[in-house]
Amino acid sequence: MLLNAALSFVPVFVLVLFRVAGFMLFAPLYGSARIPKRARTLMAVILAMGMTTSVKSPPHLPLTSLGAAVAIGGEICFGLAIGMILSFVFIAAQWAGEMIGQQVGFNVAETFDPQYGQSSSMVGDMYYMLTLVIFLFIGGHRQIIRGLRDSFDTLPLMSASINKSVLDLVIQMFSTATMLAARLAAPILVTMLVVDMVLGFLGKTMPQMNVMTMGLSIKAMVGLVVLILGLMWYSIPNVLQNALEDSMSTARILLSHGIAK
Repeated sequence: MLLNAALSFVPVFVLVLFRVAGFMLFAPLYGSARIPKRARTLMAVILAMGMTTSVKSPPHLPLTSLGAAVAIGGEICFGLAIGMILSFVFIAAQWAGEMIGQQVGFNVAETFDPQYGQSSSMVGDMYYMLTLVIFLFIGGHRQIIRGLRDSFDTLPLMSASINKSVLDLVIQMFSTATMLAARLAAPILVTMLVVDMVLGFLGKTMPQMNVMTMGLSIKAMVGLVVLILGLMWYSIPNVLQNALEDSMSTARILLSHGIAK
């Protein structure tokens, strides 16, 4: 009896583990490269073990290596799609910070970001951390785990597949993230355009003035003031909160429509 229970538990656990592992590769917070790989692996194993006990076993388990590879690949792709959709808001916030830092001149002090494997600016890190704080404040870290568990009820094991509608949704979310990044960076971009025009007029009016050197300090000070005012009055936290809630709603829709074979 114990051997039969173990033999029926292991295949289901493996499929659940690969869906959870694919999800955690791109999921916000859980997929962060700032968390050690061993900790993320242990977290995925623990979550998979906790979910396996309540997940229904598929009626027909794959009997060949090819069938097992196809089943595992489907679970990984499904987890990747969900995690990627949820992480687009964080990517948009990072983009906005990069654009702001480039315009203001803060990108001179860039640091290496292990999350995306490239250098990032202070403003980009600040926007990313702000998005993460809002994500934790609205309970997103609990909701995405709950949604991942519910996905095994709406889409049982070996029934998920990535079709054209899912790919179209990912592309749509990418476009939405681009517009969100432009919206977050808009106050700084417009302000820096006005500052550049004023400095250009000053340079034409008073050629003896070193506009280039003076402009660096002016743009940094004005950009910092506009950045603080934007966080207070432009309701950037509210914009990020609405974007996070929309992305989680989209993920729930993705779990219940158009993925099952």
